[in-house]
Amino acid sequence: MKLRKAFFYRITELCEQNNISFYELGKRAGIPKTTLQSIKDGTSASPGLSTIQKIADGFEMSVRDFFCSELFD
Repeated sequence: MKLRKAFFYRITELCEQNNISFYELGKRAGIPKTTLQSIKDGTSASPGLSTIQKIADGFEMSVRDFFCSELFD
């Protein structure tokens, strides 16, 4: 599995676990919904480190915990 797809699946997994939408995550993370949409539809080649940090912050977790998933093995 490509990293881009694993990243999207992890966001989806965490949204489901936290019972929030991509839109709500964007608000919590302080990133535009278009950024999440580009991750979702695969047009984002690779999200930057600041985006990854903001997404992890949106889930109230560390980047380390975000990547602690079998998806990235």
